[in-house]
Amino acid sequence: MKKIFKYMLVALAALSLSSCVSLLDQEPLDSFTDEAVWGDLSLAETYLNAQYSCNGLRGENSKNVRYACFIDELFHKHGYGTANTTHTEYTPSQPYIWYYEEGWRPWNTFYGNISRVNLFLENIDKVPAEGDANVEWRNRLKGEGLFLRAWNYHMLYAIYGRIVLVDHVYDLDATFDEDLSDMDAVAAFIQKDLDQAIGLLPLVNEAGRATRGAAMALKARVLLYKASPLFGTPSTAKWQAASDAAKAVIDLGLYDLAPVGGWEDYAALFYDNENPEGIWVKHYDPNHPDAWSDPESTTMGVVHTVPPGPGNLFEGWGTFDVTQNLIDKIQMADGTPYVKPSGTLTDNPWEGREIRLKANILCDGDLWGYADDQREVEVFVGSDDSVVPGKDSSYGEYWWNASNTGYSMRKGMDPDYDMYGTTQMDWPWFYFRLSEMYLDYAECQIELGNNTEAAKYINKIRNRALLPDFTGDIRAAYRYERQMELMFEGQWWFDKRRWKEMDHEYNDGPIIGCAVTKYPDGHKEYDLNNVIDQRVWNGDQCYFYPIPLDELNKSAKLKEQYKTYPF
Repeated sequence: MKKIFKYMLVALAALSLSSCVSLLDQEPLDSFTDEAVWGDLSLAETYLNAQYSCNGLRGENSKNVRYACFIDELFHKHGYGTANTTHTEYTPSQPYIWYYEEGWRPWNTFYGNISRVNLFLENIDKVPAEGDANVEWRNRLKGEGLFLRAWNYHMLYAIYGRIVLVDHVYDLDATFDEDLSDMDAVAAFIQKDLDQAIGLLPLVNEAGRATRGAAMALKARVLLYKASPLFGTPSTAKWQAASDAAKAVIDLGLYDLAPVGGWEDYAALFYDNENPEGIWVKHYDPNHPDAWSDPESTTMGVVHTVPPGPGNLFEGWGTFDVTQNLIDKIQMADGTPYVKPSGTLTDNPWEGREIRLKANILCDGDLWGYADDQREVEVFVGSDDSVVPGKDSSYGEYWWNASNTGYSMRKGMDPDYDMYGTTQMDWPWFYFRLSEMYLDYAECQIELGNNTEAAKYINKIRNRALLPDFTGDIRAAYRYERQMELMFEGQWWFDKRRWKEMDHEYNDGPIIGCAVTKYPDGHKEYDLNNVIDQRVWNGDQCYFYPIPLDELNKSAKLKEQYKTYPF
């Protein structure tokens, strides 16, 4: 039975126009047989291209919920099932990360991606390649396929821990009866794919495609996880392997931290496709905001990020609300801790902070908007009926999308982008960048007892953010930089999990926001302890997501092994 692979190819239109053969004699123009695909390098590459746009490989997440919404960085205004995670209510019969009834199931998503990549890897060596250039082309494609399989397995590893390792395509009549692998074996499988990919991939590739540096960076992240408490017993050997992997990326010398002169320069790094620290960057068209149906969409969700109201990027959904919990952690510009005053404030509470606050976060009174539509963000409410509530407040023109916390994201949002279509640009998402490698390396060096070496790389990041060298406890300094530098990039939730610190994260206090009140005389008061949500941690069994029940029911062996899952 022939397998049929469908593609959306612009080139097909041209082929149909140039043909003189009767339409009745032609092969279908929207599909190819497997013989055709695996008989032509161009078609094999087209198949591979489709794997880059799969669900689970779009920005930081899928279904318009960031992983940062599960930690103290963001609160999801519209819910979208996030309480299933933040209240640790998931079970095998309800295994969704978000959306209860239409939940995104990472288990199904990533294994679906893996199945398609496995098909590619089983066939790519069979594709004819005459001459050195074509052999090199085929090798590159194989390297990309190995990288993509490793990426999907690393996400399964990060979310589920023990998983099933599948490196082949099942026949239609095959019986699924595979074992759960222990976590060290999973990491070793991913590393094997990446080591092979590193030997096949070029240092420089077309924008968005995997490179040698991307494979090396993913290897560093996987080995960092492997060395962490959640994924097994840490050891000197594991930390050293992770350290070596991160340092190898640094030593490539291909990437660099761009210097900045202020918060505007720092903010611009995250919408600059030429940012020299980008190791693996995907480009999105912000004119395709519908993450549910549009394959070109970025689930960074431009419209889901910014405040509501008139003006560029102000038709937002107010979805990703920055928490006061995060704001309270951000240091002063001189590197000293922020000391939160008690009671209600009358002075601007964000004055004098380090540049990453203003660069990454929109607060009441900040200017935002494109060209003539630029105005102040208004999240304040009136003290009485004589004061018109702010346009971006819960009593404003667009109250249904107002931020619950009083803050919105700025990071990654280009102020020169006109959402109404008068400007054209693409939007970068940095899956890996040099800062993460510096931080990975620093963490490993701390665990290996080399604090002087770790401090050098921590301070590189601090100094780029115009902060002085840190003083005091090196672990605290490292943790601060990891959260501040990688803010909203989907790392902190995974970090707190791999350190096994989620019990404190969820139980040590509620998610809070800032409530701003404006008075008739124009002055404002700021309540920095406005309770938004109380998260719940239900024990260490919640560190890993459950395997969906319908998947367990496919295999008696898997169901039996799951009784001790994931440890």
